[in-house]
Amino acid sequence: MSAKIDFIHRTGLYSQKMNKRVVLIFHSDEDKKLSIDTLPPLGVLSISAYLEKHGIQTDVIDSSVRSFSYEELRPYDLIGFSVNISNRECSLEAIARIKNLFPDKNLVIGGPLCMSNPELFLQNPHLDAVFACEGEEALLEYLLWDHREPIKGAYIKKGPSFQFQGPREWIKDLDALPFPALHKVDITKYNNYPKKKRPISSMMTSRGCPYPCIYCSHSMGRQWRPRSAENVVAEMKWQVNELGVKEICLFDDNFSLDRKRAHRICDLLIDEKVPVTLQFTNGLRVDCLDSGLLAKLKKAGTWLIALAPESGSPQVLKKIKKGFDLSEVLRMKHECRKQKIRTFGFFMIGFPFETRADILATIEFAKRLDADLVEFNKVIPFAKTELYEMMVLDGTLLADPSLSARSYHEGTITTHQVGDLSKEEVKKLIRKAYREYYWRPKKMLGLLRTFSIRDLWGLATYAIRTRNI
Repeated sequence: MSAKIDFIHRTGLYSQKMNKRVVLIFHSDEDKKLSIDTLPPLGVLSISAYLEKHGIQTDVIDSSVRSFSYEELRPYDLIGFSVNISNRECSLEAIARIKNLFPDKNLVIGGPLCMSNPELFLQNPHLDAVFACEGEEALLEYLLWDHREPIKGAYIKKGPSFQFQGPREWIKDLDALPFPALHKVDITKYNNYPKKKRPISSMMTSRGCPYPCIYCSHSMGRQWRPRSAENVVAEMKWQVNELGVKEICLFDDNFSLDRKRAHRICDLLIDEKVPVTLQFTNGLRVDCLDSGLLAKLKKAGTWLIALAPESGSPQVLKKIKKGFDLSEVLRMKHECRKQKIRTFGFFMIGFPFETRADILATIEFAKRLDADLVEFNKVIPFAKTELYEMMVLDGTLLADPSLSARSYHEGTITTHQVGDLSKEEVKKLIRKAYREYYWRPKKMLGLLRTFSIRDLWGLATYAIRTRNI
């Protein structure tokens, strides 16, 4: 608990203001081409749990799994939206409509895009605050404080403009936060491609990333902050026993940065016989893995691990500062196969310094890696990243990606110039990558043996919608 919140409790201001009602919304874009997976929105669910722990009645709406009407927002004092690059447009449209219907409502936003590029929203006339920080403590302070003191990490509307309240420190003790309020959403509605079991849920066991990849916005900071192994396993048991969850997607940037902690999590899951299936949806760094840890992960219930080499070109790999080489990727893929852990390969196509030869090298390396599934994602140069600044300096940036990019998968790259290639040529190379990877008899047979027909059909129809095959 922050010193400011503690002061509110001691002075009695808390009891005066705790009758506020809050609703937090994750607004999904209605264009289903942009997304295939639906998993619980951990950001708003974590904030909801924290507010309720402090007596603030808080509801959550995730429009990716249930529709909502604007009229049902009438009882709430504060309405908050979590905004990312995919749902920015639909969220801002909803905010404008809500302000028109209910001019006195307090409307605030936060989320990954606000943390990496808050300036994008500071001209919006409908917003009362923009949170460029972790939201748990900051939003509670905003709800309860009398604004004589600054709310660190927030841009607060004062008159016609926003005033920045100063930088906020990252939350260091993640164990002190309550588990995300997953009971506030219908867990049975969520889905992920691929999966082994349902109901399926999501989870983060750490925040932050110390690695210098030039394309990453580091929206959770560069300091890695882990939850304890005991706290992680306690949440897994709660999800399984109380919510009926059978599979959990782990979204950490660096789950295995501390291998001793990773081993401890596995040991607890094994010793306590927690009946859960795990997949590392966001990937594990190959230089933070070894055969012993993979064996332990398998025994603890892991069936799928994403590996993210990003490029098959050694030159590009160095330029984006991944910090490992392709031989390590191949070695860890081999170790996963030995443990009978399925793999998902993540690649990026469209760096401004890439040549046709670099992209073809990525396609060939992907086939050599031969992961069970693969994605070739478009490069998006997020604001304030090293990649973005590089492109501003060399003149390859063509449009503000925060305004023009909506998906890693659909459409052409319009934000920047890719080497001497046209946007149509880059799109054709992405399609070539998918076709050469999946349209191999051995690969197609392997897919049929490994994944459910329903999941394969979902992946195939998504590929057709996004015109990647």
